[in-house]
Amino acid sequence: MSLFNVCNWWSAQCSDLDENYDVASLLCARFGLDEQEKDYIVVGSHTGQLSIYYPSYEQDANGNSVGYKATDLLLEIQTEHPILGVYAGRFSANNRKENTNQLALLHPNSLVIYNIMHVGGVAEHGSQLSLQQLTEYRFTRTAFSFCKGHFGKVKGREFFCVVHLDGSLTFFEQDGISYECKFPGHRALPTPVVYCERTDCFFRLASAWNLECYTYQDLSHSSINKSHYQPIWSVCLGEGILDMNVVQVKTDYASIMVLGERNFISVSDTGKVEFVLKLDYAPKCFHSFVVGYYWEPTARLVTIIVSESSKVFIYENANVMWAAQFKHESPVAIQRSNLMGLPGGIVTLGPKGKLRIGYLGSDPYIFQVPPLNMEELTFQQAHDEFMQLEQEIKEATDIQDMKGINEKAYSDVQIMFSIEQNTNDEADTMLMDIPAHVTLKDLPICSGQLKWQTKCELSELQVVFNMPDGIKCSQDSLTYTGVKAGTKEVMDLDFYICDLLHFPTARVEAIISFISTRGIPRVIHKSAFLPLNMFFKTRQPQKAAAIKLTFNIKGNEDAIKLTNFFSEFVSWESEVQALGLVLLTTADESQEEIITIVAAKNSNRIRIQSDFLETFPLIMERLVEKSIEMQDNGKSTSTNQSGQPIQNVIRSTPFLPAQPILHRIDVHHETQENIRKQALELDELWQKFKDLQRKLQEKSDDEPKESLVMHIEENYDQLIAEGDKLVEMRKDELRQRCDLSCALVVAKIIISSLNLEQKIVKVACSVLATPTEDWTELTLFVSFRVGKNPWPLA
Repeated sequence: MSLFNVCNWWSAQCSDLDENYDVASLLCARFGLDEQEKDYIVVGSHTGQLSIYYPSYEQDANGNSVGYKATDLLLEIQTEHPILGVYAGRFSANNRKENTNQLALLHPNSLVIYNIMHVGGVAEHGSQLSLQQLTEYRFTRTAFSFCKGHFGKVKGREFFCVVHLDGSLTFFEQDGISYECKFPGHRALPTPVVYCERTDCFFRLASAWNLECYTYQDLSHSSINKSHYQPIWSVCLGEGILDMNVVQVKTDYASIMVLGERNFISVSDTGKVEFVLKLDYAPKCFHSFVVGYYWEPTARLVTIIVSESSKVFIYENANVMWAAQFKHESPVAIQRSNLMGLPGGIVTLGPKGKLRIGYLGSDPYIFQVPPLNMEELTFQQAHDEFMQLEQEIKEATDIQDMKGINEKAYSDVQIMFSIEQNTNDEADTMLMDIPAHVTLKDLPICSGQLKWQTKCELSELQVVFNMPDGIKCSQDSLTYTGVKAGTKEVMDLDFYICDLLHFPTARVEAIISFISTRGIPRVIHKSAFLPLNMFFKTRQPQKAAAIKLTFNIKGNEDAIKLTNFFSEFVSWESEVQALGLVLLTTADESQEEIITIVAAKNSNRIRIQSDFLETFPLIMERLVEKSIEMQDNGKSTSTNQSGQPIQNVIRSTPFLPAQPILHRIDVHHETQENIRKQALELDELWQKFKDLQRKLQEKSDDEPKESLVMHIEENYDQLIAEGDKLVEMRKDELRQRCDLSCALVVAKIIISSLNLEQKIVKVACSVLATPTEDWTELTLFVSFRVGKNPWPLA
């Protein structure tokens, strides 16, 4: 396929020189003013300029084309309102001539029908045209586009409808009848609407990117407030569209030609996709037509598509026939026209009103390679630059030795993060913005400290704290720019409880992400645990409980002491073997959630028992943490560097409280369903509220509005009440999500400490990812994925 230039035949500049033109600003049509007439070219701008041209072809003495002449411009006027589109058709009921058409100008709030009158010339200035206004239709909604056709298969005259910005339609008939309707659904985007005469149907692109077909009968029997009909067929296009039109290709069907953002699609009027042509360029506008008559077997469907790069591609169905290059900027509108001296000319309109007529000739498009900037460069200088660039690439992309990369990151920025095990009961709760219902509990507050120091220069550094829901830090995330080498920072922190929830973990993670001066990003982190006396206080141990879990601690000692695990509650001299703790963050004041820890006297077994599953995670997490720390000879496990599995340090009896865990899953799922139903109900009320407001705006000043205002106020009160109910449901969802996270943590620790293969343990713990996260589009039950496991399983 060769690429040629589009040969220029005629050109003119419209009076508006700004970018005030679009695809609806160009029209090529005949108005029946002369028996031998050819196409007139009508151009309307968004500033109200209207121009009508009748190009003619003349040659000078040397045989060259004269081009544009002053007599080619037959009409040029300035209208009072912007012109959104120009259209031609039989819009007058009094028109008795078969080939006579009228001109329609679409303005933002009106549609004006003109009859074009021919004024003969008696001098060198030639003939002219004049406009005679026939009808003006006004509407309150702002117009978007225009659609015409023989609605209802009426012969001899054409009806038309206006598409508004709110997606509604206003139909106008020539005997003065007009009515409004809208497409079904809550949202109707303003998109092009086209009409097919063969099936008497309308086609539009819905907000879900579906091409939908509606019969004229359904639209004519609906109203602006009642649209319960459905499309007779729908085809998913999967993208937005730039333009579309209907072409009668054969006697038994018509084709809807759709120019999408990335594809060119043809759909028959029965809903069958004929072809989808993927475009390897960005399209801008197009025009489809039939060569010959559609009832002839030799009729051909031809489409012209213009790209953003000023190239024009001509297709027969889905096969490219020709490609050419415009010598000027890419046009915003293109049409095919039969002109005086040039049948089948290509008419284009530029974004600034440049009107051109061309044809497909054989003038080749010659691409000249621009000369290279050949600067003198020595071999040694080029070699040095190449080696420096290669070294930077290797440092930025070498991921073979991840351990070395991580060690380098931790050496570039050294961090120390610790949390004190002593709590403070006299902190200023007003400065920490603690809610009133939490302040009444007088919950303890603990302090911490983060120290970091840079060894090299950094372009950016950010500090973020990752905590469970319900825990807050007195210091928000911080960002530093232009960090010098040797910079030190000490951050004093306070951690406090801001909501009465069940906590699945006491781990707080300090995450530092930084970018080097070469643009290489790195992330390091350090973890610490909040003290348990923030969440529990001592209580009399219980002898019986519904849930009992037993663990064997692997260590050198034959018997274990509770003071090794719970030093906040048991002193070092104490020989107590049973410890009772009550949870402080329960929202229900009517019952106490007590958990009991019992250590065996002559063995290394520990039993944990409670009636509430949510009290187990923090205690089990402490057992795992201290057990790993004792196995590592007292080294802190705050960064989880230990590589041994949990089952090597602690072993659980093969018992899983499945019934309480499944109960939390069911409750959480039921809450999600209730939230979804409540959101749908709230959306329906919101749509009803907008419809009532629209009705109120449409009423004139002399019409009674008291009843409508009463309905609006009642709907508004109901909308507020349902919104408050949804807020409460969201709060319940947060509490149940934390309860579910607690249940999943219990299951993960038990599975991790069983005598199972590590492959099975990893798969099970990856599926039971915590903390549980819920989104509007994706909930826990459709998002089981391999997640990050907070305990060292390998």
